[in-house]
Amino acid sequence: MKKQNAILIFLFCGVLFFLSFVYGYKMMGSKVNKKPMLTGEKQEKRYQEDLSELEILKDEERISPNTFVEKRMYYNQCKHSITNVSTAEDDIVNMTEEQFRKYMGENYSNIKILSFSVKEIVLREERNHLCPNHYIIGESDGKIAIYGIDERGEKYLNRVFKDYSISLLKEVDQLRLKAGIVVDSEEELSDVLENFIS
Repeated sequence: MKKQNAILIFLFCGVLFFLSFVYGYKMMGSKVNKKPMLTGEKQEKRYQEDLSELEILKDEERISPNTFVEKRMYYNQCKHSITNVSTAEDDIVNMTEEQFRKYMGENYSNIKILSFSVKEIVLREERNHLCPNHYIIGESDGKIAIYGIDERGEKYLNRVFKDYSISLLKEVDQLRLKAGIVVDSEEELSDVLENFIS
């Protein structure tokens, strides 16, 4: 009895599998047959369309948030170079090389693109003033003062020595301070200041 039940269940499952296979085959066969057969020129045209779709999928290299931007600034007046490295700013992320070159040409025509890759972009800019590493020893309201240089080449008042009037100095030194004495570093600044303050 158990053996007969097992055989009946097995036959029932086999028939069910066979019927579902035939039904699925007929459904898929009717869908496949609805597609027209392409021959000759039509087949070649379809092949070219498929290729063009594949070419569209090929992605161009783009600037990512991890792209390094190296900016080399050359200061003509003092002949110094300063290099800054940062990651790409949000406004250039996802640009292709062509888009980036156009963007730079429209917004920063004085900056040259030395190299471009997805990993690193190297830029060069020439500026016609002193670099920010310089100091100018001069005078402010008749007192000895130190001026710094900002990114635009403008001098700004850094410090005034209120106890040291330039009127106490020799006339030659007073003229030099009024004209401004440019120094290249903090060490040189200390050395020159020592001559006037001591």
